[in-house]
Amino acid sequence: MTRYTAEQLASFSWIVSTDTLRLEDLLPRYWQTAEQLAQLADRPALINPGTLASLERLVGEDSRETDWNDETAAQVLEDLTDTLQDVAPCGFYFGASEGDGACFGFWLQEDWRDALEECGIDCEDPESTALLLAQFNDHSITADSLCDAYCGTADGYSEAQAGADYAQTLADAIGAINRELAWPHTCVDWLEAWQELEMGDGYALIQDTPSSWHVVRSV
Repeated sequence: MTRYTAEQLASFSWIVSTDTLRLEDLLPRYWQTAEQLAQLADRPALINPGTLASLERLVGEDSRETDWNDETAAQVLEDLTDTLQDVAPCGFYFGASEGDGACFGFWLQEDWRDALEECGIDCEDPESTALLLAQFNDHSITADSLCDAYCGTADGYSEAQAGADYAQTLADAIGAINRELAWPHTCVDWLEAWQELEMGDGYALIQDTPSSWHVVRSV
């Protein structure tokens, strides 16, 4: 699995090939994608020399019909599949679509999809989902632990604002604040309350949009 920036994911080749299972069609498409991702991920040696030599012989510009070999082509396709899997974004895999066996690309892993949907997190956009999963990974959150770690969302144009918003929301939810009283609850430093949640209970914020954040905690 590889971590990408937002800029890199904006030009990521999510769909590699459609409407064919012919090796002579798949090989050049896989090859082109591997070369694009090698540059994107700054991994110039992504395709090993042996596989590259076989590609040149099978489907290169100077290849001849007599150079084609079905067994070699199948092995090279398998090698390229492993190569593309190696540069899949966090939480994604390379292979055929579940709904179309002739559509090859990068897809969200089923365990992550189930976990995100259970938490009510939209996962239809692969770019934003890949960025989010990379941040979950930074907090050691896996698909299996997400539902226990996820605490909802908070609003704010900065981490401090969002943290204070969540601390106040949490206090209200657990009955630690009585909104009918104007004082002294109006004097609570909600940012300090959030910082205590961070330090004492392992809470953290992950930005979703410029004004919204996901809240997670250590489990």
